Amino acid sequence: METRGEQAHLPVFGVGPAYVVALFTTTALASVAAFFWLGWAAVNLNWLRLIFVVAGVIVAALAVVMWLVSVFGARVTENIENNQLITGGIYAWVRHPIYAAFLFLNAGILLVQANYVLLILPAVYWLALTVLMKRTEERWLRRQFGQQYVDYESRVNRIMPWPPR
Repeated sequence: METRGEQAHLPVFGVGPAYVVALFTTTALASVAAFFWLGWAAVNLNWLRLIFVVAGVIVAALAVVMWLVSVFGARVTENIENNQLITGGIYAWVRHPIYAAFLFLNAGILLVQANYVLLILPAVYWLALTVLMKRTEERWLRRQFGQQYVDYESRVNRIMPWPPR
């Protein structure tokens, strides 16, 4: 039953689209800045540059896999519409795998560019996502699912995947 300004279930998209657009916009602008103005911070050692590129490709590929498993493997839309708290599968490893996937995808894009200055952005993305989740979806989930969600929070990381405890 919906009451004054509240929904019966969490919105399927939540605050996600705004976060994702901000993430990709920032990554794109940082990439342009790295190309035109931040050349002085580029990794110059070929072997180290190769490590950055390989790590970036791996992180981006894993992010895509995480997103696919989150969206299709967990049938996230169906569970949200049925007001079910998802705690199994990838959600046993990370509470917000879809958002985490976009963070890791952008981190991978930044790593491939092999520029020291750009390495600050994944930390900024993590901080922004942490604040955003605490103030929006996690607050709603705590109200909606009570102790069940509090217990889930205590055993599963918000953004960084980790084996289930």
